[in-house]
Amino acid sequence: MKVKIRGIYSTAITKLLIDEGVEVTQANDAIKELFKIQSEDRPTVVIEDLETKAGVYVYGNDSDKVIQVLKKVCKSSFFYEEDIGKIYCGIIDSTDQRSKSIIVSLNGDEKGVLDLKNFWGYVKQGSKILVQSKGSYDGKAMLSTQIRLFGDDLIIIKNGFTKMSRGIRSKEGKDKLYDIAKNLDLKDWGILWTQSAEDKDESVLKAELEDLIKQEKEISKKFEEADKPGLLYSGVKKYFVLISREDKYELDKIRGKAMPTITGHHSLKSAGYTILTDFAEEILGKVDEKQVADGISKTLSRYGPADKKLYKVIVTRPNGTSYRIEGISTDIVNDNGVKSMKVSVRGNWGSREYDLDPEKNILTVRSQESEERILTLGIEIFPKFAKLVDINMHVKITGQAAEAVDNEAISKMLKKGEITQELAKKLEEQFSAMEKV
Repeated sequence: MKVKIRGIYSTAITKLLIDEGVEVTQANDAIKELFKIQSEDRPTVVIEDLETKAGVYVYGNDSDKVIQVLKKVCKSSFFYEEDIGKIYCGIIDSTDQRSKSIIVSLNGDEKGVLDLKNFWGYVKQGSKILVQSKGSYDGKAMLSTQIRLFGDDLIIIKNGFTKMSRGIRSKEGKDKLYDIAKNLDLKDWGILWTQSAEDKDESVLKAELEDLIKQEKEISKKFEEADKPGLLYSGVKKYFVLISREDKYELDKIRGKAMPTITGHHSLKSAGYTILTDFAEEILGKVDEKQVADGISKTLSRYGPADKKLYKVIVTRPNGTSYRIEGISTDIVNDNGVKSMKVSVRGNWGSREYDLDPEKNILTVRSQESEERILTLGIEIFPKFAKLVDINMHVKITGQAAEAVDNEAISKMLKKGEITQELAKKLEEQFSAMEKV
């Protein structure tokens, strides 16, 4: 296993993996120098930041091994697994006219959803259909009929176009890969060139393409011979690791064993305070650590949160997607740090109040009709915005009645390996308290 790591968590995770005997490859210059890394071999696992910096995604078929190492330290974090690109012989089960989708039986009791607009032809119940998962939502696989096959340096896409990964920036690299694609017999396939393709010889890339086309023919043959729903191709494994506020401090400690690191490093970096963090660590050792921490706290507090000002709440979901709440900040309780605050939002659908309680890790949403409490992995409050992770543990309060959206949520997450035993115990206590009216 060889792991490539990028992003704000890279130093801590590199240190953690190296200490566990895992080989790190293609490191950036600063990490190479710090850890004396020489390998430029092709990675079998890639680790990168989520868009909101609330954690990382771990991508590749050796991801399970990396996740087991991360769980030793990140005991209060959330590990959401998603198999990307599984290909199935599906059987059309039914249609849902309300959502304009087709329900497809996949494998055993597993079902998926295919958007009607992505299906050409007559929808006949019981007929076979070749489909591929592109993620999941509400417990069902989201399906596509545009098949993709994943290689080391390229992805081939049925009825797609030739395009470049965002990591390929040089004009020379792009021109080279476009020229290679022009000279290939692609027929009805498009190519997505990945960053690693830029430095590969044409002969290597052609051989890889031939292997993928061969795989596609084998999959097509299996599909033609299949008489029941089932898995035809395993795809690629991907994890979204949502790092809790508590575990960011654990990663601070690990990073501190490799280089000067302030407490709160990963929390501040995830909020975009890179220059402030780098400066604080530059003077660490010359100035008492407590003085540095107090200076950061005082500096940030000058800028907010302030009463009756525009404020945002950034919410990250288990699958790495996110949304923002924008409103006016009120009722701020500040005692050597914000203990609680509210964000009031008005819209066409009425008014809502979002009550942030970082000490209990609870976000409460109130409207005229009801109240909903959301258990999070920790609420981080900054001058202009707050960040939290919603792990789908909600309680609805109507009048004097409290109703959990899913009473078995914790046991399900534990069974799937999404949380550790330590976190499950904490969540049970917090969830029980949250259910009290």
